[in-house]
Amino acid sequence: MNHPTADETDIDYKTLYLQLRKRFEREKRIRREAEQIAERGLRELYSLNNQQKLLEMIVSCANTTSSATRVLEVTLEETCRRMGFTGGVAFIRREDGNYDRVNPTLCFPDTLSSRQALLDACRASRLFEADGLAFQIKRQQKIVSWEIDSPEHAIGAGLHHGLGLPVSAGGSVDVLILFFSCKEVKAEEPIVGLCMNIGGHIARVIERDQAERKLRYDATHDALTNLPNRTLFIRTVTDILATWKTTDTPPAVCLIDLDHFKHINDTAGHLVGDRVLCLAAQRLSHTLADHPAHMVARLGGDEFVILFYGETSPHEVITATENVCDDLRRPFEIEERPLTSTASIGLAFWSSRYENVSCMLKEADQAMYASKRAGGGRVTLAHPVNPA
Repeated sequence: MNHPTADETDIDYKTLYLQLRKRFEREKRIRREAEQIAERGLRELYSLNNQQKLLEMIVSCANTTSSATRVLEVTLEETCRRMGFTGGVAFIRREDGNYDRVNPTLCFPDTLSSRQALLDACRASRLFEADGLAFQIKRQQKIVSWEIDSPEHAIGAGLHHGLGLPVSAGGSVDVLILFFSCKEVKAEEPIVGLCMNIGGHIARVIERDQAERKLRYDATHDALTNLPNRTLFIRTVTDILATWKTTDTPPAVCLIDLDHFKHINDTAGHLVGDRVLCLAAQRLSHTLADHPAHMVARLGGDEFVILFYGETSPHEVITATENVCDDLRRPFEIEERPLTSTASIGLAFWSSRYENVSCMLKEADQAMYASKRAGGGRVTLAHPVNPA
């Protein structure tokens, strides 16, 4: 019987060792890859869970409030906390198309130092410069990420990366939401999808808020002249009288009726008549532009009313009313055609003898008709007043 030699035995053990080592390394690599996959899966699951909770909070807020400011506050705070951003800030579009500076309530974290750091980061990223990031985000209407590379600026808290989210309502970018981070941020999936979803819910609240404000405006303003209407005027007078004290200067109402307006309507047509009313409204507002406390409203037809209140003395009110009367004597130029329509004006100061606003308006109305009976184009006081 032949026995293996020592050399043959050594070779078999070496081969076995190498095979086992190779198998061990392979299993170790497979285990490491499996752990990495599991860890990545857990991170993704955690991230998706955070994103889901973030959306749920924003949707809940959007469904329970009509305040765009409130839903923006929630968006900034919760997005920073759940997505790992260092800070966030929102800018609101003004009527001229530019964006207001940061509002303290639209900033997270809401501290003086963090706001300053965020504003420094906005300046360093050349956000609102000509053709800057805000212009690009507004023009492209898409999410944009960037890296701040501006050594001449000291960036607070190391905010070297940014992400811009446009919120569009009615076709225009109404809000710019900016998030800043110390780590790199890329405008790619899934964060783009998440931000688009967030922007859609914010836009829904903004549109609802705009619709409600328009309804409130339409309910309290005249559709032709855009002046406050009778409803808003009565409410304002009532509120002022509720806080008025006998030691204060009494509020006053100035009732205005355009003379010869029916003749203009009958001869030139209602479109021209409407134009005269709009020009009269503009002239009233312009004449009283420097007056400290007043309200000009249209009661209906060719009747306007002015409320004077505040520290204005009776003498100043009478002077302002006479100036209004003088300005309404000037012809209205419509299509190179001068149209004359003076004004009959009745002026009444609040007195303890009045029971309510209606009583004061009634006496102002009687004084206005006294002006009309006297030929128009003049001011009549409802009762004697000390003009001092």
